[in-house]
Amino acid sequence: MKIVHISDLHFPTKVPLMSLRWKMFTGYFNYFLRRRKSYPDQLFQSLLNTIQSIPYDLLIISGDITNVSHELEFKRARELLDPILNEKTFMIPGNHDRYMKSAIEPEDYFQKYFGEFLGDKIDENKYLRIKTKSEIPVIGWDSNFPSGIGNASGRIEEEVITNTFSYLRKNSISKYLLVCHHPLWNPMGYEESSHHKMINREDVIRKLKEIPPLVYFHGHKHSNFYKKPNTAIPFSIINSASSTMLPRGRHKSGFHIIDIDPEKLIVQRYAYNDMTFIETDTIEY
Repeated sequence: MKIVHISDLHFPTKVPLMSLRWKMFTGYFNYFLRRRKSYPDQLFQSLLNTIQSIPYDLLIISGDITNVSHELEFKRARELLDPILNEKTFMIPGNHDRYMKSAIEPEDYFQKYFGEFLGDKIDENKYLRIKTKSEIPVIGWDSNFPSGIGNASGRIEEEVITNTFSYLRKNSISKYLLVCHHPLWNPMGYEESSHHKMINREDVIRKLKEIPPLVYFHGHKHSNFYKKPNTAIPFSIINSASSTMLPRGRHKSGFHIIDIDPEKLIVQRYAYNDMTFIETDTIEY
């Protein structure tokens, strides 16, 4: 099974200033003044061309396709991603896609524009999705919630984990992939503050040991890595953020292609260089 994993696309989108509300102002101007130049259009076009040239079984997009969750951002993201959106695609939202409560209520924009790629609902009350039309079932969690200015933290409710395990047991599923936006682990030097990380991740890791996924896919922290399983965390962790950002300094951005077979996991990293994506060293821990 071959998987392409991309994340944190943060498509640059102009929105009317008068339509911005509350923390949208700070988020929008922070992006436009400080981060926008790191996301050139030609980089995304190169990413599209690369993905379209690869034979794969599953495309995972682990959130943050927008910046301030304005509806115009979702509309443009759908248009830009359209060439690679198909029955092989599985998506979950990121914290920037849940930036404002108005992006969820009265209408969920992520669902409106990408609903057909979010998998089937397992739980009607909590965000818990599954894609079964793949060689290995894929579970999707939503760790995000609208929060105050400067807060990008996340959490997973215990009920979501409990209901995930109930579904897996009921359907005799022992092997599965798990996709969620926030990291469960960070390399030394790339730690997250309490305002940026999944606030209950130690509990989540402890519970996941009961029925661990083969791989936990995420984004959020804009530097790629692949963590191999060990006794403390008995599953692989892969971060492909930010796939549309120019690599710079400590930000080792790009995406991963993962080959899964019964015996091993092969992870290959791709990074943008000289107008194209090329294979490069995988950052392993």
